[in-house]
Amino acid sequence: MKMLLIVFRDSLEQEIHQQLKDLGIKAFTEAPKLLGTGEAGTALNTFDWPGTNAMVFAVVEDGQATRVVQGLKVLRERMSEQQHGAKIPMRVFVLPCEQVV
Repeated sequence: MKMLLIVFRDSLEQEIHQQLKDLGIKAFTEAPKLLGTGEAGTALNTFDWPGTNAMVFAVVEDGQATRVVQGLKVLRERMSEQQHGAKIPMRVFVLPCEQVV
């Protein structure tokens, strides 16, 4: 199994949720209102750095992980094109995962 860790600006929540639904992800955990900074910008929920991030954890079978990552790459590329090449504040990480309980 693999754990997908998807970090994104909270303004992208609807698009991320829809993409996960379209890709057959029926179960995930979301951690909202996270703060951070990175190559796509800063989200510290302050006057100078408004906004927050969110993170979705989804555990999937190995083959499904590949398909979901590809779908999220396509979504990110499409959003970047719509924003004239802007960096989209979304990152996806894949970790090995073993359910023990």
